[in-house]
Amino acid sequence: MVLVVAGCSTVQSKDVRTSGISATYVVTLPETTDVANVSASYRVGTLTFIELGDGESVTSSGGGKDVKLEHHKSAGVTDYDGQLHGVVAAGTEITFNLTRASGNDSAPRSTVKLPGRVKLTAPQTGTTYSRRAALPVRFDSGPSDLSSLVTWAGDCIQPGSLQLEPGRTEVSLPPGSFHPVTGTPNPGRKPATTCQVTLMLTRRTEGTLDKAFKDGSITAQSESSRQITSAP
Repeated sequence: MVLVVAGCSTVQSKDVRTSGISATYVVTLPETTDVANVSASYRVGTLTFIELGDGESVTSSGGGKDVKLEHHKSAGVTDYDGQLHGVVAAGTEITFNLTRASGNDSAPRSTVKLPGRVKLTAPQTGTTYSRRAALPVRFDSGPSDLSSLVTWAGDCIQPGSLQLEPGRTEVSLPPGSFHPVTGTPNPGRKPATTCQVTLMLTRRTEGTLDKAFKDGSITAQSESSRQITSAP
């Protein structure tokens, strides 16, 4: 998925050489399904997305499977996505192949390896925690030399994060880790003090973009999330 930013626009690919493209490739491993979600987007500058033309396509492959990514466009943002079913094993190499037309250089080999999957075992969805108490976070994971990132966000608290060193599979977030918001979008109304919070655990690897691109990024990440209630 591509984050929608105000002021985005889309141009046709025939107007942009591959050497001027910033590519973004993301592979996401959900916690509960045996698929790798793959997505691609291309930009020139910061807010101008590129739409592929006739004879052009982007495919993704790995683990003996391949998929042609489908085009999506909304509010000026253009991206492409698909799924590789059954491709979830740690270390599997995922390749993105951009095929271009009209004499432009293709970019056939942007690669990234899948991280191991993670699964939060604590806290449990639906539980309520006071911000005055510690919050235990635990997760299951195979052996890995990758760090993990815990993030949290909700309407009544400020977003936050904590990075865990490789090999660690639990942490106790100390009291006060969830900072309440201090303002309100509705003048005259007190901000909520209790709300639903999304706690997300992410483990990420970085890959290598095809040299035909100007720049960009390629990442693969495993994710696990829980919905809890944060109270004063």
